[in-house]
Amino acid sequence: MTQIALFLVSVFGVTWTLLLVLRSVAAQGELLTVLAWILPTVWSPTIIALVLTRWMGGPGAVRKEIRARLSYRRGSGRWLLFAGIAPPLATAIAVFTARAAGDGSPFVPSAAIPAMFVVQLVTGAVGEELGWRGFLLPRLGKRFGEMTAAWVMAILWSLWHVAAFFVPGMPHQIMPPLSTLLFVALFGVFLAFVFNRAGESVLATILAHLSLNIASGFGGVQLSSIVFWRTLVVFFGTLALLIIIASRSGRAASSQPMRR
Repeated sequence: MTQIALFLVSVFGVTWTLLLVLRSVAAQGELLTVLAWILPTVWSPTIIALVLTRWMGGPGAVRKEIRARLSYRRGSGRWLLFAGIAPPLATAIAVFTARAAGDGSPFVPSAAIPAMFVVQLVTGAVGEELGWRGFLLPRLGKRFGEMTAAWVMAILWSLWHVAAFFVPGMPHQIMPPLSTLLFVALFGVFLAFVFNRAGESVLATILAHLSLNIASGFGGVQLSSIVFWRTLVVFFGTLALLIIIASRSGRAASSQPMRR
């Protein structure tokens, strides 16, 4: 429990401390100031996780943790495929639905697509996963069990995003807060599911998170669109419900006595 508490205090502390320090400067419209908040924030989960792993486990613990979390597990190919397809599919459905409702906006020009890919690679998906899923989720799982741990992690991860709504220049300032945070929590449950099914490897969650961010980065919709975010909520809410049903069915089957 000590590692869990230290991780959470640290990642929330970094996020909100940087917000308090940089918010007034970011309000002046300085892009570099916004990046000075984003980059340390999104990479802090991984950095803090590795520091705590080294502190608690000794010199070899970091290498062991990285190998365990960044390894491909035999038989997990279908889960990697699922992780890479479901998020962009959900985004495409949400964009189409929102545009049909009149909430469309221009797509990203083709010349800007390479830069968009680079931005997505250095933020969010890669920086967050080794911390939130690779470090926190297994430790919560040992204490609460797989399903409860998934929801606890997902809710905490969603609350961690609250600070972004207060940073001038961040797109979160025009997003509907409740729908966005609910979507983040439900997407977190999805990430927990593919993480566990892929043998507790963050390769699956990085792929899922990155594919979502890239699909969203193509634009085509106003980020203030309630329809867009509620469609994502419905999509991942349905997946979360199916995950719960599958989890309960699996537990029921494993509790049945063997018959000869």
